[in-house]
Amino acid sequence: MLTAGGTLVNDLGDAIARDPEVRQARTIAEVARTRLVSCVSRPEDGLDLAEAQQMLDALRNAQALAGDAEDRVLVHRGLLTSAEADKRAAGRRPAATRRAAPERTVAARRPDRRLSAARVIAGALTVLALGVVGAAFAQRFGVRLPLTRR
Repeated sequence: MLTAGGTLVNDLGDAIARDPEVRQARTIAEVARTRLVSCVSRPEDGLDLAEAQQMLDALRNAQALAGDAEDRVLVHRGLLTSAEADKRAAGRRPAATRRAAPERTVAARRPDRRLSAARVIAGALTVLALGVVGAAFAQRFGVRLPLTRR
């Protein structure tokens, strides 16, 4: 039987949940999730994709840290080896493992070129912004558009 601070703990889940490091990591993950939900659920302000991506990354990192903390509890209790914990941590962070690899293929270095809604919208907004800037410069410097022949 496990005891935690004089209290009898019958379930391993309770032992993990009562660990201070796990509680802190879970709290951080919950705060990150709440921030992401509040960012995405504000349609009146519009959706800032960069901010949403940063918050999503923060949520993923916080969840990975919570998983690492839970694994450390299991290692401490002798229910998981360090090698198994490292393997599980690598599974939670596949991108970090690829970044650490010294040799990468050309295909791995090439950014993903798939069209997504965000890229299409960003491209359209860029063209619109360039048009507005061009029109402002034309008006400022007195440039006239050529007349069309009829």
